[in-house]
Amino acid sequence: MALKKPHINMDAGEGVVGEYELYPFVNALNVACGGHYGDEHTIFDTLNHATNYDIELGAHPSYPDKENFGRVSLELSSEELTASMVDQIECFARVASGLGTAWTHIKPHGALYNDLAKNASLAEVFLNAVKPYNDKTLYLQESSVIALKAKEHGFKVAHEYFIDRNYLAIDRLVPRSEQEAVISDPKRALDHLHCMVDKKSLKLLDGAEIPIKPHTFCIHSDHKATPQIIAEIIKFYGY
Repeated sequence: MALKKPHINMDAGEGVVGEYELYPFVNALNVACGGHYGDEHTIFDTLNHATNYDIELGAHPSYPDKENFGRVSLELSSEELTASMVDQIECFARVASGLGTAWTHIKPHGALYNDLAKNASLAEVFLNAVKPYNDKTLYLQESSVIALKAKEHGFKVAHEYFIDRNYLAIDRLVPRSEQEAVISDPKRALDHLHCMVDKKSLKLLDGAEIPIKPHTFCIHSDHKATPQIIAEIIKFYGY
């Protein structure tokens, strides 16, 4: 019996050389929309290439911090965060509309993604900011504060897990400042994915395993091992 192929999403539009070559092998793209990287031109180029494939497209807003690639938490007022989210997603939506391209989802990036997982007041601000797009699916960590609140707000939520990252808990990634944060070995990444997809189990860094209900699995385009990891996935799942 053939194994069920996982739904794989990839962060995109981040200036990575060779990124376009990976598009045929993923199901969805999360497109940087000016917070941590990019502008209307990079969004246009990303969407324009992606339309050659049967691929779901989504906005990937971040703290407005290109200097740190959106991977550092910022102290913003509710008004500042709301304005940034609105500007980023409106920019993405405008470019998509100009290309006549439908889009399906929103996924926060980096430090914002992690902060929303545990900060209830921040989650409320974010959800109110994206309320005009409540027909879109939100890619979020299962059991996180924002995933629970998003469902209460009527959003459809896709539980996301990372193929190339280690976990401390179901809603907590190993910080990138630590040595074991990123999974670089392709076979280890495949084993990690296989456990999540086929066993519905997340193996934590300490070896413990917990049951999960995953919907989509992310790989980072800026990870140097991504092409090799995708090759292992293709070979294993028979793409």
